Amino acid sequence: MRIGYFIGHFPYPHRLQDDIYIKKYAHGGVEMAAYHLARHMVEKSEDVDIFTTAIGKNDEEQSNGLKIHRYATSFKVASANVSFKLWREPLNYELDVVHAHSPIPYSDLPALRYAKRYKVPFVVSYHFDGQETGGSFLRNSGVILYNRLFLSKVLDQAEVILVGTRTYANESPHLKEFHDKIRVVPYGINLKEFQISCSPKEARQKLNLPLEGDLILFFGSLVPYKGPEVLIKALKLLEHKSAHVVFAGRGPMEMDLRQLSQELGVENQVIFAGFVPEELKKYYYRAADIFCLPSVTMAESFGIVNLEAMASSLPVVASRLGGLPEVVRDGKNGLLVEPKVVGDLASKLSLLLENPTLRHKLGKNGRKIAENYNWDRVVDLIHKIYEEVL
Repeated sequence: MRIGYFIGHFPYPHRLQDDIYIKKYAHGGVEMAAYHLARHMVEKSEDVDIFTTAIGKNDEEQSNGLKIHRYATSFKVASANVSFKLWREPLNYELDVVHAHSPIPYSDLPALRYAKRYKVPFVVSYHFDGQETGGSFLRNSGVILYNRLFLSKVLDQAEVILVGTRTYANESPHLKEFHDKIRVVPYGINLKEFQISCSPKEARQKLNLPLEGDLILFFGSLVPYKGPEVLIKALKLLEHKSAHVVFAGRGPMEMDLRQLSQELGVENQVIFAGFVPEELKKYYYRAADIFCLPSVTMAESFGIVNLEAMASSLPVVASRLGGLPEVVRDGKNGLLVEPKVVGDLASKLSLLLENPTLRHKLGKNGRKIAENYNWDRVVDLIHKIYEEVL
């Protein structure tokens, strides 16, 4: 079986620790999920081609059995690379299955074009609802245009639509017409990557983090839909003045968040760690006492970082939103809060800060639950779907 994956940005495998690369090329949970899925399909002895964009000129790359076809960027919309060649060049390859990581118009539509022209099965992984606010005028206009004119056509043509959780499938306004073709397949995680022998204190020393006090970890891009400002406001309400919030990631909100922390008088309790290379992620999880993802919109469909925190035996505090409650089970492996409600978040964080026994219990349960999300199991499910549609 020869599988063609279409995605707007695909990680450069040899540059996952490169800060300069990350600044130039969009790279997040969706991209890493696509990367791990493709790698595991190769391990099942399938032929895999990736069709995506390049930082610079056209580039053909082979890595761990993946054939990666990168096409030069014609222009950018916000941080997104758009390539005209991504529309044309894949037509020169013979594929058995086309799989698009959606909703990304500049790769969804070329994938659909290929599938229709050569009459091959078309599978879509629907990762999130594209938000029509919160970005530049050009970016927002593009999302609105795609949502209104093209997204339903892409989903209608798919044989199967893969969604991370049943809750998200039921709540997304863009999926309500397509429930008959939706298959719930969760995201995966490599559990071994988060097994670490050092102590929390040793991890903090390695990362130059405070050795005393509790650490609340936020991992991800500093963008509006993830709600980082809600966490800073909640920090202000905590009685535990020795607690620190660590923002591991960068994004357009960083300067505003720094200013907010100063205005609230908690700047000495907020740490901006910036870009974190893949090899250091496990140390941040090990150093932390609590993981927090206070998302505020449906753009957060799953939150792979929640799985990473669970694999690291951390209790998770997350928003009762989209598919998050299926991953973070209230009172079992974490605590859920109402989106944007600062007082609720502060209350749940305080509960965990005051109760190490509860933290340990939730973290231990989370590790057990994370074992159900290993990549081998996820890839087996998707591989069976490919066989069904052929």
